Amino acid sequence: MLKALAPAKLNLYLRVLGRRADGYHELETLFERIDLADELTLTPQAGGITLTCDDSSLSCGPENLVMKAAAILQQTTGSTQGAAIHLDKRIPIASGLGGGSSDAAATLLGLNRLWNLHRSRQQLGEMASRLGSDVPFFLEEAAFAIGRGRGEQCEPLNGAMPTLWHVLVVPNARLSTK
Repeated sequence: MLKALAPAKLNLYLRVLGRRADGYHELETLFERIDLADELTLTPQAGGITLTCDDSSLSCGPENLVMKAAAILQQTTGSTQGAAIHLDKRIPIASGLGGGSSDAAATLLGLNRLWNLHRSRQQLGEMASRLGSDVPFFLEEAAFAIGRGRGEQCEPLNGAMPTLWHVLVVPNARLSTK
């Protein structure tokens, strides 16, 4: 069994530079990883991927980014190993804090380790960018990164960074990030 934290993020700065031919927007953003985090528990099983969650409003089907991350890792590596994944959801859903993206990145990192696949962060990053624009940020170890392109091109900021304090207020309404 393996436990993995999936931290939330804030976009401290977001500049939309224009619309791209693929329908996305070209942007520049400053990501910051914050302490609020979901927790995933990954347990090996003979075959297949199952997902359970402590939040009944969240789908645990194939459209969930955790399930998509597990599927893309299996397809890319040819792995036939299985896992039972449980998600303790702490990041509010549809709040713009990157919870689903972070859960997907934690799944890639966790299953890579659980299944002894030995894929590099760069290889995982290629899979992550296919899952979502900010998923690659959550593979970075730096607390801050500049995101470009759709957000998937991350430049970690590893130097001395200021300590920032935030008050996070999340309304009861959900907002699709699309």
